[in-house]
Amino acid sequence: MFLAGRRQYCILAGKMNGLPTNSKSLLPGCQWLLLCAVLILAPSCRKTGGDPGKPLHKQDVFTVVDMRGVEVTVPVKSRRVVSIDDGFTASVMAGLGEIDKMVGLGSTCIQRNFNYEFETISGTAYAYENGRNPVSVLHPFLQELPLVAASNAALNYERLAQLAPDVVILRAGSCTFGCLEDEKTIQALQRMASLGIPVVVLNSATCATTHTLESISEEIRLLGQLFGKAEQAGKLARMLEEKAREVQQQTAALAEKERPRVLLLGLSPKARSGGAAANTKGTDTMESHFIEAYAHARNAYEGPGGRSSALILSAEQILTLNPDVILLPTSSGYHPPRELYEAPYFQNPQSLKALQNRRVYALPWMPCNCAKRLEYPIELLITAKAAHPELFSTWKVHEWVLGFYKDLYGVDEPTAKKLRSAQWLDWMVEANF
Repeated sequence: MFLAGRRQYCILAGKMNGLPTNSKSLLPGCQWLLLCAVLILAPSCRKTGGDPGKPLHKQDVFTVVDMRGVEVTVPVKSRRVVSIDDGFTASVMAGLGEIDKMVGLGSTCIQRNFNYEFETISGTAYAYENGRNPVSVLHPFLQELPLVAASNAALNYERLAQLAPDVVILRAGSCTFGCLEDEKTIQALQRMASLGIPVVVLNSATCATTHTLESISEEIRLLGQLFGKAEQAGKLARMLEEKAREVQQQTAALAEKERPRVLLLGLSPKARSGGAAANTKGTDTMESHFIEAYAHARNAYEGPGGRSSALILSAEQILTLNPDVILLPTSSGYHPPRELYEAPYFQNPQSLKALQNRRVYALPWMPCNCAKRLEYPIELLITAKAAHPELFSTWKVHEWVLGFYKDLYGVDEPTAKKLRSAQWLDWMVEANF
């Protein structure tokens, strides 16, 4: 099976180099191996993880068990990595000092510079510029890497083969590929296996049967094993877990009656164009887990849904829910509180308790936020302070977040401020939040 896969991999490379690849052009036996020798300049026919054309021996490879439970054999010295997700892998690789091995990406959201604007009922226009994924701020070379996939687009197998990856890291549950039972994901994994491309699969918390932060830590530790950085990966996972526990411990003693009702309100223009007012997240999502298990509040929407597809709400439903607190996540764009207060298309819900009490807060800008990434503690802390301002009165989140970036990425304060701005969190400075 391995030889058959490598044969197809080299046939694909032949196509890209203008050589005949029909069955008659390939002699019986190992003729396809000779083709690879001739195509020494074709990256997809080189032996990966070492010198081109040099066979890999047992001591040159090792096996990892990915989150499917599948054993994947990869070179010990992996030098060429393609990630297919929305930035999680790149962020972990940056934290482990392995980001220079990235040669291809599977999401435009890592590369793009985002800008949004909206007009208020008074005619004033507000613009939000230079929203970025934090890892692309730190490592601008990522913007120039070739794309092998993107949200709602097919995987480009020819480009992937041309990149000659030592390993592809695919995160199920990202905006590029759905969970492991998704037909598109199944087909992509089968196709890459047939081409002999090693694929290590991460299973995001979006797809996990129980939505816990341990799932994210497991992903981090698997990447640490893959790059021979198990100790560093363990340290990174523990740091994130400790940040989450700090928040959880602050709210743990609250009685049930002290837990406000919090509504995640995605102000997606796609929802409005479909006749709805917004979308939300149900009780079976990681976002709801943040609200209930860590912030010790209650999800105002008490049913399931919104895990892999939009759970839409009408204006009447929002008015009926009438939450104490509203959180505005990334939802086909960035949405500040000002949009909900002042945009002409949101004037009907102005009687909501949360709007009347000015308890509407924006979560960090997270382009392609289908699955949680390393910045999740920021989202968690904003949720908790929005729900319980009295418990967090001495917590200055705008300062806390700078320390978080320093711990996560090892950056100085000016760089940490750039990251805060890239996630459109400067509102916290203005509000002394």
